Amino acid sequence: PAVSLNIGSLALPGYSAREGVRLAGAFERELGRLLESAPLPAQGVNAPLLRIPRFRTSANESPERTGQRLARVILQGLPR
Repeated sequence: PAVSLNIGSLALPGYSAREGVRLAGAFERELGRLLESAPLPAQGVNAPLLRIPRFRTSANESPERTGQRLARVILQGLPR
């Protein structure tokens, strides 16, 4: 099944463009992995605005780890 996710804006201060690419790749891979194990409802989900809890990172967390955690938080915030 196809999944279409449009994130209008995502502010991640403190990351360089290169780190942002790494973070985005990890986010996409983790979201795909999570959706394979727990698919969305067949009728889909429409969430024009998704509010997630404040998302904090530590100074020594890799962009990849941040992307994985962000994917989990966003998926948990989707209505089911």
